[in-house]
Amino acid sequence: MKNKIGLLGGTFNPVHHGHIELGQRVLNAFNLNKILYIISANPPHKNTVDLPPAPVRWEMLKRALTSFPNLVPCDVEMKRSNPSWTYRTINILKSQYSGQNFYFLSGSEGFLKIKTWKNYRKLLSSVFFIVILRKGGHKEKLETLLKEENVSFCYDQNSSPALPCIHFYSYESDKLQLSSTLIREKIQVCESVGKLVPKEVLKFMKENNLYGF
Repeated sequence: MKNKIGLLGGTFNPVHHGHIELGQRVLNAFNLNKILYIISANPPHKNTVDLPPAPVRWEMLKRALTSFPNLVPCDVEMKRSNPSWTYRTINILKSQYSGQNFYFLSGSEGFLKIKTWKNYRKLLSSVFFIVILRKGGHKEKLETLLKEENVSFCYDQNSSPALPCIHFYSYESDKLQLSSTLIREKIQVCESVGKLVPKEVLKFMKENNLYGF
């Protein structure tokens, strides 16, 4: 039987409890074997002026996931100097994990911009997507987008339709709206973030004077 491997990409600037809870929930809901947390070294769609170097964010990610054996830090994009286009990363992982099924996790906000992703049609046909519904109004917009693209979608975690297919997933949590931007803003105004990030990450940020500590 093929393994089911989740893929969660991001700058993790910094990694926080919301990232970890998302991974745990999706891992269990979709019976995944593991989730690779792919740190984006050169994100093509983000302003990198104030972005800490990839090795710094990588160290925080490793510390955050130490206690979660099925949530695995992945440095595949750090080994390349070119922009971290998702389709390139998927091609590399497919060669490394031959014959496995991949499930790419995306927030609904990001997926609504899928047409701006490089080679997005090929990407939709190469991996399953799990789209996290973060806002109620996104459901209708997503359905319209996928119908236009002639891509099937479902709300049943246990179904295994053929590619291309998008799985919609939603859950309730006080951590769902947590963001790295919010954490950085709180640090800038000297507000506590001790309950928002793992203690190992908080210690590392303070020791390295990150984000204005």
